[in-house]
Amino acid sequence: MVAVIRCDADELDRLNFHQVLHGRLGGEHPSQLNRRRKDWEKGSHLTFILRKNRADPVISMLGWTSRLRRSGDLDQTLEISRTETVDPPIPYANVTGRLAGRFSAHLVDEGPLPEGTGRALIDALIAERPELRNIIAGIEGVADRFPVDRSPSGQVLALQRDASIVAVRMAGMDASDFARWDRPVTSLGAQDVPPTFIGQVRGGRTIEDRQIDHDAGTMLGWLTARTQHLSWRTFTGFGQRLMVANANRETAEQTLGVDLIYYNVTRGSMVLVQYKRLNAAKGGYYYPDSDSKLGKELDRMRAVNRYVAMHRNSGDDYRLEASPCWLKLCQPQAYIPQTADMVQGMYLSFEHFERLRVDPRLKGQHGGTRFGYDNVPSYLDNTMFARLVETGLIGTSGTSTHLVHQQVIRSFNNQKALVLATLEGDNMIQSKRNTEKRRSLQRR
Repeated sequence: MVAVIRCDADELDRLNFHQVLHGRLGGEHPSQLNRRRKDWEKGSHLTFILRKNRADPVISMLGWTSRLRRSGDLDQTLEISRTETVDPPIPYANVTGRLAGRFSAHLVDEGPLPEGTGRALIDALIAERPELRNIIAGIEGVADRFPVDRSPSGQVLALQRDASIVAVRMAGMDASDFARWDRPVTSLGAQDVPPTFIGQVRGGRTIEDRQIDHDAGTMLGWLTARTQHLSWRTFTGFGQRLMVANANRETAEQTLGVDLIYYNVTRGSMVLVQYKRLNAAKGGYYYPDSDSKLGKELDRMRAVNRYVAMHRNSGDDYRLEASPCWLKLCQPQAYIPQTADMVQGMYLSFEHFERLRVDPRLKGQHGGTRFGYDNVPSYLDNTMFARLVETGLIGTSGTSTHLVHQQVIRSFNNQKALVLATLEGDNMIQSKRNTEKRRSLQRR
């Protein structure tokens, strides 16, 4: 569906701030606005964001609007995400003037439009500004969703998708290739080995034969002997090449989670992220005391961190956090969208997670520990985490390929689905990389 929302200057400034803060490559810049509930009683929408308080309103931005919750007796809190600036703004009258009378009669000042009128309004906007067609398709992709709610295979696919996207963003590259993927043509059974997410991405694997010769002897060679399903893609940018592999070994009912192992060959830096799901049936919390697998997993992380600390020396690059092991706590997924948006979640380093386990603020009513958005005092979100890895401020220094290989084997032995990413090439200083990013965005 399509909707219209009119914003004052302060609200537009807030939308623009979040868009600039997170950057177009991040894909995540949600803002919240309150509106009269009577005007927003239906669904989620591609939204024309108009600047009001003008005689002739203009279309300043496009975005995706979803209802969140009631606000007081009369209002509704809306979330506006995936915003894109319309530059230069388009007079709204130029677009509505293209509509046939049968559609014009159903326009509203604010809120959702009837389906036919909404599609006609989009067609009119594209006729006015053809280059907005791809932007509109990208925003609407969030509604094209593949249900995975009660499917163990689907949950593995969803988390593997998320780990693949964050690996690309940790390299500072554009993850938009993941916005379009082919849904499985058959149902995903719990007794089947889940398909890899990258194997479903449109266009197949983009890798040259001469590159396979090198990587098959290292990374791919580690995987092919230990997995039933393996897919990979390469990404290039800023003088670097990133290779991302998805590997699944066990059936869905035996797969105990997803690991992401990210290895920057140039920096000798490794980051290991272990996914944990919040329990939607228990108020959206993760209960470590009820996780029978957690003890062994923490032992693994503790051993890796200890190994890395023993081999650290004073000549290594500086890190805010030099230990490699992290946990991402995220909600189970009901759908996988046709976008490059990531699963919202909390990234916690191993040490931070261990401290929070004894933090009285995380104690439940019956004395147990629980992790949730309303009681974890601080964490890294997707954008912050990916950016810190990209700039080299978290992750190990001087890590050998041997340690990475060892962790790959441990992931498989622990019945994990695996996302393994390796980055090679130039190690640009941050100012130069930022300049190159701005130039690439301007060329879009």
